[in-house]
Amino acid sequence: MTNQAEAAIRLTIPASSAYLSLARAATSAVCARMDFSIEKIEDTTLAVNEAASLLLVDAQPDSELEISWQNSTDGLLVELVSQGKSGRPPRRTTFAWTVLSALVDEVDAVLAEERIRLSLTVDSAGALTQ
Repeated sequence: MTNQAEAAIRLTIPASSAYLSLARAATSAVCARMDFSIEKIEDTTLAVNEAASLLLVDAQPDSELEISWQNSTDGLLVELVSQGKSGRPPRRTTFAWTVLSALVDEVDAVLAEERIRLSLTVDSAGALTQ
């Protein structure tokens, strides 16, 4: 694992559950490259899937879901962005939010310029080598 920050990896997919397998595969690959344990890879992949699903439920028809993975010396930041119909971020009192909070170290959601941004932070303490 490198201890330097690297350029973000970005993926833009149609806002449809049919494309979530691409987000899961990319997440697994990024986490494996960071030497995360199998358990941490699975948790992070599941969290990205849950976060994307939360955004897709409210996504504008024919819109896109943007996902980026940015690793640094502290861990991994995954950001998912979509244009929602409701004009508000997901509620933090739902079961899905509870699942997200249990799978990663930090979860945040904001609304800016009619776009919803979900941020997931995963500490690199779960990496196999430091």
